[in-house]
Amino acid sequence: MIIFFYLFMLAISFFFIALASDKIIIYTTKLSAYYGLSQMSAGFIVLSVVTSMPELFVSVLASLSSQGGISVGNVLGSNVANLTIIIGLAVLLSKMHFSIRSTSQQELAQFLFILSLIPLFILQRGSMGPVLAIVLLILFVFFSLKISKKAEKIHALEFMRKKDLNKTIIKFVIAVCFLLFFSKIVVDNSINIAELAGLPPSVIGATLVAIGTSIPELATTIQALRKHFFDMAFGNILGSCITNITLILGIASLLSFSEVSTLATGGMMFFGMLSTLTVWYIVNTRRYIGKKIALVLILIYALFVLQQIGFSILIF
Repeated sequence: MIIFFYLFMLAISFFFIALASDKIIIYTTKLSAYYGLSQMSAGFIVLSVVTSMPELFVSVLASLSSQGGISVGNVLGSNVANLTIIIGLAVLLSKMHFSIRSTSQQELAQFLFILSLIPLFILQRGSMGPVLAIVLLILFVFFSLKISKKAEKIHALEFMRKKDLNKTIIKFVIAVCFLLFFSKIVVDNSINIAELAGLPPSVIGATLVAIGTSIPELATTIQALRKHFFDMAFGNILGSCITNITLILGIASLLSFSEVSTLATGGMMFFGMLSTLTVWYIVNTRRYIGKKIALVLILIYALFVLQQIGFSILIF
C-alpha cells in the first residue's frame, strides 16, 4: 500500500507544479511584453527557461541527493517527451497545424541536434563533473545571446505601471518557491518508488518525472499555437530541450559527482537521438506539423515508454 501513497504524493506534486508553472508563464509573458522581446526570444530565453524550472529543481535536488541517474534520466526523458508527445498533443488539442517557416526555427533544430550528442559523452564517461558543467553553461549563455538578437520585438499589449511591475515580479518569485517545494517532493517519492519497484532511478526520471515536469511546455505550446505565435511555440519546445541539455545538465554536473549507469540510460539515449533526428528532418523538409505527423510523434513516445518498462522492441 505504501507505493500507492508515493504515487498519490507524486500526482499531488505534479498538480501543484503545473499550477505554479502556469502562473509563472503568465507573469513571464507580461514581463516579456513589457520589455518588448521577440517571439523567438520570448519562447527560448523566457518561456523555455521558465517551463524548464521543474526539470531544473528536480535535477538539482536529485544531484544534491547523489542521484545523478535521476538528473540525466529526467533530462533525456523530458526531451523525448517534449519532441514527441508534447508536440503531438499540442497539435491535436489545439486543432492547429504547427507552422514551420522561419530560418530561426531551422537553426534551433540544428543546434539541438548538435547538443544531443553531449549525453553520449556523459554515458561514455559514466559520470558528470565541473569541467562538463562549465562547457554546458557557456553554451547556454552563448546561444541565449545569439537568439536574443533574432526577429522583431513584441510590443507591450498594455501599459504596466511600476507598481504593477513590482507586484508581477513578487508573484513570480512566490510561484518559483512553490515549484521548489513540490519538486523536492517529486524527487523524494521518485527515489522511493524506484527502490520499491526495483527500477533504476533513471527510469523513473525518464517516465513519471519527465512527463510530469513537461506539463508546462504542453500548456504554453497549446496557447501559443492558438494565437498563431509559431516562433514562440517552437522556441518554447526546442528551447526547453536545449535548456535541459545545457543549463539543467550543466548545473546538475556542477553539483553531482555520482556515476551514471550506461545500462539504465542507453535506451533513453537511443530515443533521444531518434526524436531529435525526427524533428530535425521534419523542420528541414516540411512546412508544418499536422495530425498525421503528430500521431507518428506520439507513437515514438509510446514505444519509448514500452522500452523503459522492460519491453524489447526491434533491436533495442
